[in-house]
Amino acid sequence: MSLEKFVKEHQDAFDDKTMPETASLDFEARLKKELHPKQTKVKRLNVIRYLSIAASVALLVTFGYWYQNRQERIEKRDNLVLALDESDTNSSRLEAIYEIEDQFVNEKEDEKILDAFFKILKANSDANSKIAVIDALLKFPDNVKVRSQLIDALGTETEPLVQLKLIKSVATLREQRAKAPLKKIIEDEESLPLVKGNASALLAMLNQ
Repeated sequence: MSLEKFVKEHQDAFDDKTMPETASLDFEARLKKELHPKQTKVKRLNVIRYLSIAASVALLVTFGYWYQNRQERIEKRDNLVLALDESDTNSSRLEAIYEIEDQFVNEKEDEKILDAFFKILKANSDANSKIAVIDALLKFPDNVKVRSQLIDALGTETEPLVQLKLIKSVATLREQRAKAPLKKIIEDEESLPLVKGNASALLAMLNQ
């Protein structure tokens, strides 16, 4: 029985401002029952509100940490890429290449890093730096730009050690577009016999 119905049935007692003791006790019990759900609902709403605020604060803190960490990594990447251009010695350039490879290349195909590596392949850099760059680029065998740059380097490179590394790389990729630069190496009178032999073997494999 609801509180409203109870009051109607005991209207006379309310009008006389007196109630039997049992009715009075029953009325108090029903009144508490009617009020308690409202109080519980208010408490539940307060709990939900506090939880929502706490979740929002936690989200903001997490986002702030992620954003700061991301900015720090971008800054570090930019400094390392800059070091590739401004390195005074082969050893410092090679050190920058290895650090980039260890910290960034495994994560994703960063265009800024790839472009810096392509520049080293095309430039008059030392053989060790070029070989290190080739190893790093081979971690992205499905990247069209990487494949094209390796083939272009094969057609222009004259350092025997780098030529051998490029030939091995193209063999791993099984890139048909490498046939023309391979023929160029084979026909070049200045190419070392070892380089010519590897180029001939790869060309034969690609022609199969």
